[in-house]
Amino acid sequence: MRNPYITGPYVLGRRHYGRSDLLDRLLHGESHAYWVIGNRRIGKTSLLRQLETLALADERLLPVFWDMQGCDSIERLGCYLADAIQERLDELLALGLSIEIVREENVLTLLPALRRTVTRAGRELLLLCDETEVLINIAGEEPESAQRLHHELTYGVGQRVVAVSTRTIYQMHEVCRSWPTSPFLAGFDMSQMLGSLDAASALALVVQAQADEQVQVESDVSAAVCDLTNCHPYLLQLLCARLFQPAGSLRPVDDADLAVDLLLGGFFQNDLSALSDFERRIVSSVSERGGVDEAALAASSGEAPGQLQRPLSELERLGYLRRADDQWRIGNRFLANWLAGERQKASSEGLRAAAESEQMRRQDTAALIEQLNDRRSRLVELEVIRARELLGVSVQVLAEIRQTEDEIRELRAPLRAPLNEGSA
Repeated sequence: MRNPYITGPYVLGRRHYGRSDLLDRLLHGESHAYWVIGNRRIGKTSLLRQLETLALADERLLPVFWDMQGCDSIERLGCYLADAIQERLDELLALGLSIEIVREENVLTLLPALRRTVTRAGRELLLLCDETEVLINIAGEEPESAQRLHHELTYGVGQRVVAVSTRTIYQMHEVCRSWPTSPFLAGFDMSQMLGSLDAASALALVVQAQADEQVQVESDVSAAVCDLTNCHPYLLQLLCARLFQPAGSLRPVDDADLAVDLLLGGFFQNDLSALSDFERRIVSSVSERGGVDEAALAASSGEAPGQLQRPLSELERLGYLRRADDQWRIGNRFLANWLAGERQKASSEGLRAAAESEQMRRQDTAALIEQLNDRRSRLVELEVIRARELLGVSVQVLAEIRQTEDEIRELRAPLRAPLNEGSA
C-alpha cells in the first residue's frame, strides 16, 4: 500500500476531510463576502479548492479561483484575474462575457463585467481569493484603486467572495487609517477562523475513511496522533506519513517522530511573527511553564483575568494554545518542541554572548592595566628628575608630570572595581 498522506499540495474531493459546516456557511450563508483567517499549512488553499469543487456541482454557482500570490500592483491583479478566468473562459464567453474585456486585464472593469455576465445568466459568481496578503502593500501604494477594488469585492448582488489569509492581513487596518472611505476589510464577515479539525474528521483522516483502502490503526495510536497534533490537518498528515508502514498500518509514535524540521520550523516562525507582542508573551509564558491556569497567566502578564479571555480564545481557535484540565498549554507537541528548542537556542546564544563579552572585558582590562603601569613608570622617572633638579626643574618636566597624573586618573576610572584595583 502506498503512503496515502499528503503533506505538500492542497487537497480536495475525497482527500479533503472535515470543514463541512464552514463550507456550507461560505456557500450558503447570509453574507456575500467572507474573509477566513488561518495560519500557514492549516488548509486555506484546500478550503478554497474544495469550495470550487462543490460549486462546480452546483448549477447556481460559477466559481473563479483567483491566486494573488506575487501581485505587486493593481495592474498585476488584473493580469492574474484574467489568467484565472481562462479556466472558465469558454463557459463565460457562452454567457456573454466580452473577450475584449478579458484582454484588457483591468481588474476594476473586469470584475464588474464578470459579475454582470454571470448575474444576467441567472447565476452567482463565486470569487475565491487566495494569498491575499499582497493587498496590504497594494493598498498602501495605490489607495484610490484599492478603494475601488474594495467596492467591487463587497458589492454583494450577484456574487459571493471568499478570501483567505493569515493574520498578517490585520495590518490593513493601519494602512487604511487615512482613507476617507470604509477600510478595506469593512464589509467582510471575518468571524470565521480556520483551525484544527473536529475530532471525528481528524480520526477519519488518520484512518483514511474516504479512501478506497483504509489504513489499519490501533485505537491508542490514533488517539495519540490526534492528541499530539491537536487535530491540526497538516500535522496529522505529517505525523501519519512518518508512522505509515508499507503493510498499510501506523506504528506507535516515538519521540523522533515529533522532530521539527527546518520547513516546519519556518512555518512556526512565520505564524508567531503574525502575533502581537502581547500575544507572543502569552504563548512564551505558557511554553516556559508547560501548563498554566488563567489566573497565574494573568498575574504574570500584569493583566486582569477578564482581559485575557479574548486573546486566549483567539489563540486557541488558531491552534497556538489549547485548554486541558483547566490549564492552558501549547496547542500541539510539534509547536511545543519547537518553542522549547528556540528557548534553548536563545539561552545558549545568551551564554555564548556573555562569555564573549567577559573575554572582551578582560582583554580591555589587561590593556588598561598595561597602559596604567606604563604611565606610572614614566611618572616615577619624572619625579626623580624633579627631585634631582629641585628649583631648576624645567617647565616642560612639570607640565609632563601634570599630564601624566591626569592620564593615570583617567586610566584608573574604569578600574574602580576591587578586583581590578587589586590587579593594578
